[in-house]
Amino acid sequence: MELREENLLFPFYTEAGLNGRLNYKLENLHGGWDAPLSQIRGTFTGHWLSAAARIYNETKERRLKAKADFIVAEIARCQEANGGGWAFPIPEKFLYGLKNGRHFWAPQYVCHKVMMGLLDMYLFAGNEQALEILRGCADWFYRFTGEISREVMSDMMDLEETGGIMEFWGDLYAVTKDPRHLELARRYERPRLTEPLLQNVDVLTNFHANMTIPEIQGCARAYEVTGEERFRRIVES
Repeated sequence: MELREENLLFPFYTEAGLNGRLNYKLENLHGGWDAPLSQIRGTFTGHWLSAAARIYNETKERRLKAKADFIVAEIARCQEANGGGWAFPIPEKFLYGLKNGRHFWAPQYVCHKVMMGLLDMYLFAGNEQALEILRGCADWFYRFTGEISREVMSDMMDLEETGGIMEFWGDLYAVTKDPRHLELARRYERPRLTEPLLQNVDVLTNFHANMTIPEIQGCARAYEVTGEERFRRIVES
């Protein structure tokens, strides 16, 4: 509750070109990974939304709910300013740059954390607007990944971690039953990790654990929502 909404939203406003509307003195802007010039700025806001949603679910603290609902509404306003799809605190060019082999610090990880926070606001705090934002985000990712070959997609996943984005698409599909959301989960499988595991080849040595563990969790979630034994075998390997 002590964190200012304006500071939690600052990178979203910046990306959407809405900071010109701010009429307050900038104080106590976040630093570290959430600093205005950090390439993973805004990640923290996704975590904050997840925490707020879960705390509200347990406590029914109305002031916290109002604060979190306001942040969701402002992210929706940023999404509208961005054209109706992109709702993130970093530029779209980070993703397009990654597609072209340029190194950016974990843009898909940032997107995952923001979407995770929004989904938690829907699941644990009953915020319907959060789900509508996510539908727009999913549309953006469906178009973006639809233009990318499997080889390039694998290169992108090798270049930068994606967080738990495969698991997230499974979670979203469980809510919406939209086949495009399940297709996104399939697109975010990492064959260079999962195919060797299916052959009982240990490829985990020297892999970044913060990449591989969420990706295997993604396969577990894919099994839960599809019942496909292939995903279960990946997890058990």
